[in-house]
Amino acid sequence: MAKRLRAGDVIPEFRFDTPYHPQQSFYELLEGEKPVFVVFLRNFGHPLTRHYIMEYIKSAGSLRSARLVCVVQTKPQTISRAIPEGAMPYGLMCDAESVLYRFFAVPSEKSRMKCFSLKGMKIINEAKKQGFRPKPGEEWQLPLTLLVGPAGRVLLAHYGATVTDLPEDCAAMEELAADLLPALPAEWLAAAPAAPVADSFSAAFGAAAAVPAEPAPVAVQAPGDSFGTGFDTPLDAAPAPVPEQAAGPAAEEAFGASLEEFEVPAAPAAPAAPAVQPEAPKAPAVDFAALGFGPGN
Repeated sequence: MAKRLRAGDVIPEFRFDTPYHPQQSFYELLEGEKPVFVVFLRNFGHPLTRHYIMEYIKSAGSLRSARLVCVVQTKPQTISRAIPEGAMPYGLMCDAESVLYRFFAVPSEKSRMKCFSLKGMKIINEAKKQGFRPKPGEEWQLPLTLLVGPAGRVLLAHYGATVTDLPEDCAAMEELAADLLPALPAEWLAAAPAAPVADSFSAAFGAAAAVPAEPAPVAVQAPGDSFGTGFDTPLDAAPAPVPEQAAGPAAEEAFGASLEEFEVPAAPAAPAAPAVQPEAPKAPAVDFAALGFGPGN
């Protein structure tokens, strides 16, 4: 059932696709010391999405108190064909079917008068000069900005009133996180144990699989007793030390003979240089021109 999120809500576990890896765990994404900003945008080829994607790339170094993931209404293969893995400093969720948008009740608006800002009009007008043509009657997807902590706890939920009602760049996110996080309840930022997920193992063995084994008994050492291990069988006693014998003339002669027969091993050869030298790392690049404009992008 669609529901608008509020601070304090808990998002259930779900799986999502990135442009490069399918079926990733949302709760595993949230693991770590820093919470995650989850920003819902339009499709990757939309001018508004491109604007914020580039602003977030240019300012990614400013975000230190949290991490960032952007949700886009684009198929994974569309992005992976144009942008190599590792080219972007933050993650992407692909939701071409808008499943998460509906589940979190992210609204859209048909009337430009109700959802456009001056900044939004400027971005769209500039894109029109580059060939962008919005469809008549097209609905305008509004943004959603979440800050999510461990185990799906919503720390912040802001539903945008206009198409540009979201953090301008990562510096704005850092300022927001730095002000918000110290004021939150401590339990919201503490990692909570995730609910067990039913699988073939738990289905076959039932609750018995989750019962922890009893700890091994610990032996108590009484005064005057030898140390006990707590195992069923005692450890073997350590052998008594053998007294060292004084070296006689015969032993010295035998030792000298062994030294004469001893061969000094040759020094190891230096490792050969690899036949093929590794290529220098290439600077990552985000090529929006390869995507073009359009709802499929």
